[in-house]
Amino acid sequence: MNAFGYFLHCCGARLGLGAERHRWAAINRETQILTEAEDLLGRLAWPDVKDIDELSGEYWQIRDLEQQQESLRQQSQEADARNEALKDQLHEREREAQQRFQSLRERKSKRMEDALGLMRDIEDLKGWKEETKKKFLNHQSKIDLMQRLGQAGEQTGTELEKTQLAMARLKEQFSDDLGEIRAKTVQIEAVEQEVAGLDRELTEGKARLKEETAGLNAEISRLSKRIADLSAKIGALENTKSEFHFTVGHFLSNNIYSRDPVIFRVLRKHRQLISRIIYYRRSIAYNQRLTRVARR
Repeated sequence: MNAFGYFLHCCGARLGLGAERHRWAAINRETQILTEAEDLLGRLAWPDVKDIDELSGEYWQIRDLEQQQESLRQQSQEADARNEALKDQLHEREREAQQRFQSLRERKSKRMEDALGLMRDIEDLKGWKEETKKKFLNHQSKIDLMQRLGQAGEQTGTELEKTQLAMARLKEQFSDDLGEIRAKTVQIEAVEQEVAGLDRELTEGKARLKEETAGLNAEISRLSKRIADLSAKIGALENTKSEFHFTVGHFLSNNIYSRDPVIFRVLRKHRQLISRIIYYRRSIAYNQRLTRVARR
């Protein structure tokens, strides 16, 4: 509020048009803005207040806090870079391990399919063996019947000979089927052993990966905690700096009309901000006067 605005509001207050609570709301709002402006002034002007006797202590305090923060930021950056490198290393190891595990799983799946194929072959062979056995027994029954009936003649002899030859072939086929079943059974056992070996390799690989990455995970966790601690310390120092910034800004704000050449040089660098501070100081003063007018 400027002087003209004060005059208008003052007339309104005398006519009963201004509420005291509105004036106090404006005072509170503008006081907050003034406080923020003084804080900003302190943040901007502190590097130049070393030669102001009343503020030299704050200057060196802020400078020391800046150096502490810079040291902590450097430590934090180094810890963060180390942490990211360890995470990359961990991810690379896990990626390589997963590729190995996937290869083992694919080999295991392939060998299990091979074993199932062999089992199906054995079932087929067993079916053929039973069929061969059935045919053999039928021929055997035929020979027994022919011999029991005592049929003679060249035709009977030829039929008997043909039947015996057929039985010999069936016997040979039966023996071959048994041999192939035994061979495929041996193959299945070998595949099962191979699959068991792949399972062991997978289990051992996972245990080995966990052991190898345990140290990395522990170091990553430690560094993450350190980064968080450093961030908290930097934040605490920033809060302390803010208090000194406000002290600097408040002092300068209260000495806007000082004749000290050192203070004048500092204020001249921030003319626009000083103008805002002057405006709000006057506006607050006008609103305070209006509250007194409103009470009358």
